Amino acid sequence: MEPGRRGWRSVAINCELYPDALLAIAQRGHELADHGWRHESWGQLSVVQERDALKRGMRAFRTLGLDVRGFRPPGGELTDSSSELLREAGLRWCSPAGGASEVRDGLAYVPFDWRLVDAYHLMERFAGLRERHGDPAAVLTPELLADRLARELEALPIRGGQRTLILHPFLMLDPAWFAGVERLLGLIGELAQRRHSWVVSGGRFADWLVRTQVRCS
Repeated sequence: MEPGRRGWRSVAINCELYPDALLAIAQRGHELADHGWRHESWGQLSVVQERDALKRGMRAFRTLGLDVRGFRPPGGELTDSSSELLREAGLRWCSPAGGASEVRDGLAYVPFDWRLVDAYHLMERFAGLRERHGDPAAVLTPELLADRLARELEALPIRGGQRTLILHPFLMLDPAWFAGVERLLGLIGELAQRRHSWVVSGGRFADWLVRTQVRCS
């Protein structure tokens, strides 16, 4: 993320439900990326379903005049057909769970780690996933989560390494977590100002990956 210019993932049906909100977000300079048509379990879609969701979503963004280049699969999982279908839809980068930051199959990959997702720690429904990752099934309090994520951000090396922080606006309806998010965003701004970390949106990082590969090839 870049202070003042963050990346927003939007289920594309919001183009129909809340067009003014999406346009306002884009007008403030934030990057918008696709997050499925209506948060489908992406890794379980058939080729036909996946292509349809991508086409429908990209058409909805274009109707509002929004240039969308990135995609994060709901649930974090891609299918065997995803790379081809994402390119077919005109997308240039994607952000699945796990894996390496790289350019592969014509796409830049900007992965995320579940432990840097607020919902993973705050929602009961992720208890099973937490256990599979070796974490306690119980949810964290907003205060404890803010502390944990702050320590993770502060421990980032000055050079090398990539982290993708994912924050869900609907969870910020909890005043305690809203305060935690304000604290984290303030810390991110400080890290950028001190040049401790390069803080950019997913799309800018993807562009850097592509440029780096071109220079090394």
